Amino acid sequence: MKRLYVLALITLGFTGTLQAQQVVSWDLLAVPYSTSPDGLYSPQFPSWLDGFKNQEVILQGYLVPVDVQTKQYALSRYAFSSCFFCGNAPPNTVVELVFKDQPDNLITDQFVVVKGILVFNEKDPYRLFFIIQQAEFHG
Repeated sequence: MKRLYVLALITLGFTGTLQAQQVVSWDLLAVPYSTSPDGLYSPQFPSWLDGFKNQEVILQGYLVPVDVQTKQYALSRYAFSSCFFCGNAPPNTVVELVFKDQPDNLITDQFVVVKGILVFNEKDPYRLFFIIQQAEFHG
């Protein structure tokens, strides 16, 4: 009986570990980057971030419209008046959101918690450094 109880605890602990989302802080996403002569940014992803690549994460921040007509939004560490798009913050303080199901009535500067798959944009200089795919509001 004691063995069965220990086995059940181990199994539950292992299953919980596999399904747990990782809460990501903005400090973790503050990766170094370079700027090309034509003003394009190029992120440098440190190897210690590899454990977050293509993993389900939770991140909180402010909704910022990128293109309202095409329903493209970003999540920002800072409110719109201080975010990257206004020129007051670096490019590693915004994350592109690709929603699982496009929500209606998104409000600029609304503070939200988002869950989704964290993708590193290593090649396209016209997109943000990080993309949260299958994004949905959490909590």
